[in-house]
Amino acid sequence: MRRLALLLAMLLAPIPTLAQNDGASSPLDVTYCGLSGDPAAYNHQEIRVTAFVAHGFENFSLTDPTCKTQGFSIWVMYGGKAQSDTVYCCPGEGGAAERSEPLEIEGRRIPLVQDVTFRQFTKLIKQEPDTTVHLTAVGTFFSGEKQTINGHTFWGGAGHKGCCSLFVIQQVESVQPHVRKDLDYTAEAGYYEKERCGGGTHHIQNIAVSYPNDATVQVIEEQKKAERGKIAWVFTDPQRVAEETLKVAYPGEVPSLQIVKKTDARRVYRWERGKNDVVVVVTRPYWLSFYANSDSVEWVTTTIKQATCN
Repeated sequence: MRRLALLLAMLLAPIPTLAQNDGASSPLDVTYCGLSGDPAAYNHQEIRVTAFVAHGFENFSLTDPTCKTQGFSIWVMYGGKAQSDTVYCCPGEGGAAERSEPLEIEGRRIPLVQDVTFRQFTKLIKQEPDTTVHLTAVGTFFSGEKQTINGHTFWGGAGHKGCCSLFVIQQVESVQPHVRKDLDYTAEAGYYEKERCGGGTHHIQNIAVSYPNDATVQVIEEQKKAERGKIAWVFTDPQRVAEETLKVAYPGEVPSLQIVKKTDARRVYRWERGKNDVVVVVTRPYWLSFYANSDSVEWVTTTIKQATCN
């Protein structure tokens, strides 16, 4: 009987997991807002996060447009030997596809799973040099250094000019494909659209997923308002969207717009305002589709910039 009882106990005992066997722990599930609220609490932690990754010139960042943050942003790198081919200062990750040695930061060597999902992600950002991707990834978070300048607190040390905290990707668990032609997947949101003349360009507005703030939160609220039928024209009339935004930026003036670019996802207008050339970019942002209750995404004035012409 004792032997039978011992055998039953062995059969009913929980089977040890891989983590129990090798001493590893599961990654912490955390949101971008959670990280921004207390970066130091997650320093050196292995985390799992679902968010947007924005990639382009001097930009490889993890972001969430619903989270208004100031003095906090997250730069992205890959573990292992893989490089992201991102141009930034300094020295950037252009040129060689791989490092000579696996990435090591603050005494931690960080691995990378280069599976099918990882290759889907890297293929997207290679095919679309300026883009926004929605993913779930596991990696190690480094808060960086906390600094206070003129009463404002910043976390930094990694990325372009030491701008940011750091998230080092170890595995991409899921990635959303880009399949809709009516959505603007760019991260720059019209920032680099050309003016007629390049003298003294002043950026008046740039609403981009890379910089979550009051403006991105307001855009989400406007999408909900439009879905309730109160401003339904924002789904169908991009020129009116541009004009209404300009009325706020230039009170008392009546803009006369000429269209210079037209796609299903982006319209670019020009306003010859005396000696000034005003460029207005209206898009259907990809990131906004995640907060829509249907396939309809509103047109948003993402960029306004003014150049002084001689």
